[in-house]
Amino acid sequence: MSFRETWRTLGTATTLSYALGRVAARIPGVSWHRYRLIAVPLSGMPKMPRGHVVRELSAGELKTLVIDAPLDVQADRFARGLICLGAFDGEVLVGVNWLARGQYDEDEVDVRFLLPDDAAWDTGLWIREDRRLGRAFAALWAGTGAWLAAQGLKRSLSRIADYNLGSLRPHERMGGRTLGMLAAARLGALQVATGVRPAAVRAGAGTPAVCDLRGR
Repeated sequence: MSFRETWRTLGTATTLSYALGRVAARIPGVSWHRYRLIAVPLSGMPKMPRGHVVRELSAGELKTLVIDAPLDVQADRFARGLICLGAFDGEVLVGVNWLARGQYDEDEVDVRFLLPDDAAWDTGLWIREDRRLGRAFAALWAGTGAWLAAQGLKRSLSRIADYNLGSLRPHERMGGRTLGMLAAARLGALQVATGVRPAAVRAGAGTPAVCDLRGR
């Protein structure tokens, strides 16, 4: 896609944000991220496609399966209280989704999200490459919806890079609503962000900035 096409598709603000992120990624110790915070209602999630099931996976079981996250990442997520849902087509694992309640500490920027009582945070969604044009996505979201309903929850929250139309559009088709934007710049050990308190923190110091989504 040419720069002009990118500009036309994403709009001015998102194109500039995308370009800034690309430039920052080339400079050691510097980063830029801008996210759209999305809430997907339980009512918008699809029905389970035929032949698929979704169930919660234990740490031990997940170790025997192949996903995108290495073992140390898996261990960290379980240690932080996340649960892993696995979508299966017959006996074949076709995707996973990770869910958290109460709060979620982001691993790309130094931000802690405080979650509403009626919502869970979803992150790390992965679908096998050879199943991305099939029904795995619908199965994974159907299973996520069933898990939310079993917990008495009404919606799923997540953050999506502002330029990632491949992820934003499916969320919008499920009735996703934007709760706000979060932008974070890092220069060495200093992180400055919008939509959080405090706006500036020492990254990795153990006291992340807080983005309070309760009441939204």
